[in-house]
Amino acid sequence: MTVTSIRSRSADSRRFAIASTSLTFACRTEGAGARTQTTVTVSGEVDAANAKHFAHTVREAAGGHAALVLDLTEVNFMAFDGASALYAISAHLAREDVSWCVVAGSAVSRVLELCDPEGLIPAATVASVRDAKPA
Repeated sequence: MTVTSIRSRSADSRRFAIASTSLTFACRTEGAGARTQTTVTVSGEVDAANAKHFAHTVREAAGGHAALVLDLTEVNFMAFDGASALYAISAHLAREDVSWCVVAGSAVSRVLELCDPEGLIPAATVASVRDAKPA
């Protein structure tokens, strides 16, 4: 018996690709010493495939700084795995004594309403972050 790929024999074969989601990170640091604030802006989609990468990148960006603003206004989709990643980020930053907040867009806000009804993930508005000074 010979096993042959159907696609290689078919005149109507099509290429199939699995769309992968991507994230883009931008990091800005202001202040000096104990007053350093880092803003991490994320755009794209946070899902099961990249939630661990998302959490790791945010934790690395926060390293050694006094405060972190996580701007998720450009995230257009967040799976429940993203909420788990935010809890992991929160636990890590609490151990490192880094104050932080999330500025959520509509996609992230919907997930946080469902997954964080107690408000354990610190949320801020765009206006409050613009007016804030590093601690």
